[in-house]
Amino acid sequence: MLGKGIIELDILDYYKKLVDFLGEVLGENAEVVLRDCRKPDHDIIAIANGHVSGRTIGAPITDFTLSILANEEWKEKDYVVNYEGKAAPDKRLRSSTYFIREEGMLVGQLCVNIDMTPYEQVMESLRQLSGLGMMSEGVNAGIVCSGPVENFSEDVIGDMMKKAVISVVGSSEPKVRERLTQQEKIEIIGELNRAGLFQLKGAVGAVAEYLFCSEASVYRYQSKIQKKA
Repeated sequence: MLGKGIIELDILDYYKKLVDFLGEVLGENAEVVLRDCRKPDHDIIAIANGHVSGRTIGAPITDFTLSILANEEWKEKDYVVNYEGKAAPDKRLRSSTYFIREEGMLVGQLCVNIDMTPYEQVMESLRQLSGLGMMSEGVNAGIVCSGPVENFSEDVIGDMMKKAVISVVGSSEPKVRERLTQQEKIEIIGELNRAGLFQLKGAVGAVAEYLFCSEASVYRYQSKIQKKA
């Protein structure tokens, strides 16, 4: 029992204080994000230096967060560091995420996304000055990120569907999607399921429209996938 007049703070209230602090300590090239994983779409509830990815409070979930929820990686790790993030237009980020738990449940994520553009520009200048410019094709300014790639998009569902279709049939053009076989649709839905897309509200309807089939068909394909698992 709390004493009279004592207000119990939500666990994420403590982390909100860290967001602005870390944003100032790390500088304008470092975006700091606090995401509430208890909300339906895991909304951003605090952000510093949002110009790095162009996001604001309430911005949608990312494909990386969906995959974390789907494979429950947060149960085995306290954090994931130095994976690649991508923000428009063609901006590469070095990203890290800390998992916030309470009573064994994932309640939030504290994320740091560092814009690598200034460092890449410096490295490119050094390579040119040293005469190594033509020898470094395929090397990203000496900056290596390991692990998954996180995409900061305003249309997460659309981007994930496009990626899944391309991985299965090589193209996401409407004329290609109209001619998908049942087996190809099952494979595509299987990829979307593994990526955690169906945790999002409205995902089934969006997938049905994108694959030119009914919502009932999407559920039926999901059932077939589960039976094979």
